[in-house]
Amino acid sequence: MEGGKTSRSFWRRVLLINPYYFVLLMAGFFTLNICHVVSLDQNWGFSPLYFLAYALMQSLLEVLLLILVANVIKRYLPKAFYYGFISFCLLFFILRYIDFTLTRFMDISVFYGLRWIFDESFENFLELLHLTGISITTWAFLLAATITLIPLLAVGLYKMTEKLSSKKPLKVTYRGLMGALCCFPLGLIVLDFTVIPTVERQEHHYYERILPWKSTLFSQDKLLLQLDKPLKSLPNETKLLKTLHATPLTETKKPNIYLFIVESLRDDFMTEDVAPHITTFRDENVHFGKTFSNANATHKAWYSLFHANYPFLWAEAQKKWKSGSLPLQLLKKMGYDIHVYSGSQLRYYRLDKLMFGTHNYLADSYHVYPHYAPVQAWESDTRAVNKFLKHLDQNEKKEGNLFIFFIDSTHFNYSWPDDYPLHFKPISEEKTDLRVSNSIKNVHLTKNRYRNSIHFVDSLFGKVMGKLKEKELYDDALILFTADHGEEFFEEGQLFHASHLSAMQTEPPLYMKLGDNKRLKALKTDEIVTSHVDIFPTLIDYLLGEQPYPFFDGESLFKKERFPFVITGRFNGPRAPEEFFIHDGKFKCTLRFNTDRELEIRSFKNSLGQPLKINKKALKAHYAPVFKRIIK
Repeated sequence: MEGGKTSRSFWRRVLLINPYYFVLLMAGFFTLNICHVVSLDQNWGFSPLYFLAYALMQSLLEVLLLILVANVIKRYLPKAFYYGFISFCLLFFILRYIDFTLTRFMDISVFYGLRWIFDESFENFLELLHLTGISITTWAFLLAATITLIPLLAVGLYKMTEKLSSKKPLKVTYRGLMGALCCFPLGLIVLDFTVIPTVERQEHHYYERILPWKSTLFSQDKLLLQLDKPLKSLPNETKLLKTLHATPLTETKKPNIYLFIVESLRDDFMTEDVAPHITTFRDENVHFGKTFSNANATHKAWYSLFHANYPFLWAEAQKKWKSGSLPLQLLKKMGYDIHVYSGSQLRYYRLDKLMFGTHNYLADSYHVYPHYAPVQAWESDTRAVNKFLKHLDQNEKKEGNLFIFFIDSTHFNYSWPDDYPLHFKPISEEKTDLRVSNSIKNVHLTKNRYRNSIHFVDSLFGKVMGKLKEKELYDDALILFTADHGEEFFEEGQLFHASHLSAMQTEPPLYMKLGDNKRLKALKTDEIVTSHVDIFPTLIDYLLGEQPYPFFDGESLFKKERFPFVITGRFNGPRAPEEFFIHDGKFKCTLRFNTDRELEIRSFKNSLGQPLKINKKALKAHYAPVFKRIIK
């Protein structure tokens, strides 16, 4: 009996912790969950309400577990450990807020982001910090302030709520806590087996990301496709170079080539009022039915463009490849001089080496003007373009040059000179480099800022075109204008780029002038579906005729029977893309690698973005040519 009394008295005991602190923590979690669902800007139907309820229950379970651990620490360990744990609880809430922000804008979790950062080299991590527009000194100050303030704020909040707890006690017993810890998981399991099967698959993927744990306890069965072999690995560099240089060339003319690669540019923003010079160039020359980048992030998009290969091999090539772009090797073999003019920092992910080889040996001149705070992107772009204009004034070589321009002013947070006329207003403040300041309600301010930066870049492009015409270099020139990827403004729930594979992030402009354009205009250009991997194969075909180069994934636009599919990979930090889509201009299938031989079907949509019924067998048969091309 005494043992039974002791047992009963234990379950009736009140926990030693201050419950109001944890109630405050729970209120913060609940607020984040509600804000997350509201921020999706979707109709309040069954799915958002269900996933909101699920998110609230997961958050409640987290707080209950924190309470249990806190009580154990308070009972058995010194007070310093307890206050250390109280500080950890506040840090946990801050990480949840960061998770909310990252998921909102980039569709990645904070834990994925931390894993990505730890995979980065220290050199590239510094470059990523520079890209935020915030100085390294400021970042160091923010880190020091965070380490100092979190414990102070946590203990301060605890002491304040402890006074309330002494005046109006809120009793939490062991029995109540353990009962809740048993009941809520059972409730989630019941919901999983009764409700989850009724949720449409693609809607489930959309809302699952708002959950604190990023998944229900028992998720829907995945639709999986099995591949016969794993993905191709990086081919032997030495053998490829031998094959390339053993191929005889029969070129007769070497017209100058001008390749413009602008950062974060959307095709539907190329209008006469926003970009008058670029749209004039487009209308006077050639554009295509549908154009894609091969990735929604710069480093993988540049790799695909310059290597004419899909981004799956990017991570391996970034570590091992030394000789630079094979298409550039071909142009060098033909006798071209390569000149680089960049407002972008090409050391980002060691892209300079990947594109131009060790020590940039493929480049005959190399003019890179990186912009670290307080220097702005427009200053670097202006210096790069002015350097080129000076080059034209000093050199009269009218053929055999490839000029490559990397323009960065249209990258967030969008810049132009202070004295440049403001064509679109009102605009957001420049301090929007903290993305949490952006919302659907004021996104028009950010869009206007974006338009002004495009207008400035357009003026630089106009200067280059004007100089080419003045020097009588325009008519015979091969001119290509494109962007590394697009930019999104909440059209599909995300902001900027590198978040998900929306049309806004993956359909940049691609405009071409190949001499007099006769060969291009003979094609049905409005029916062509193309991407970055096709740019250099098209140039090589124009200069040399169709060549037997088996090491390119891309194909010339002049090829009679072209591969009908485009492959675009999603940003994955320093790793190769795990998620990608296949597009043929009509249908878009998004897949994710589950293992190296197993693909999960994430979505299947028509050209309007509407979800379609997924037939696994039919999809595997339809995309068999794609799988055959990318596996060993």
